[in-house]
Amino acid sequence: MIIFRKLEERDLTQVLEWRTSEHVTQYMYTDIEKDLATQYVWFEKISNDDTQYYWIIEVKGAPIGLISLNQIDRKNKKATFAYYIGDLSYSIIAGRIHPYLYNFVFFELGLNKLYAEVMEGNDGMMKMHLHYGFTHIATFKEHIYKYDKFYNVEYFELMEDHWKDNCAKFHKFRADFVL
Repeated sequence: MIIFRKLEERDLTQVLEWRTSEHVTQYMYTDIEKDLATQYVWFEKISNDDTQYYWIIEVKGAPIGLISLNQIDRKNKKATFAYYIGDLSYSIIAGRIHPYLYNFVFFELGLNKLYAEVMEGNDGMMKMHLHYGFTHIATFKEHIYKYDKFYNVEYFELMEDHWKDNCAKFHKFRADFVL
């Protein structure tokens, strides 16, 4: 069973380990220093910001990754999201995590659009978005400069009506997300 629990201060060391690991950071826009003090400052900032929420992904009681809603725009009913599996021994279930968040976003929060940006080279994530009904909207050419070169970024969006009307087979994937 997959559980999503609110990120807590006790998780910060583990999250920092995941976030600075090569398999996670290679597709992130930024690289961060392995500095726990900075991690605490980040946690304090996000804890008081109602435009973003973070949850630890747990399987059988073990923390395996992080998922978040970001840039929540309640007026225009849209948000972006991010996630990663920190424990690679659970990468086989990575593709089953997304519908839980989508159901929360569309059935509980009442948002109209979820969008995602995917850095060039992250082909698995692009395929996953398309599998779950996202539409590829745009390519931002040479959008991110990292590792001494420019990368394109692919922009995807999932609309509430499409999710509700065309993705019913995923509606059974429900979980609590505490805000």
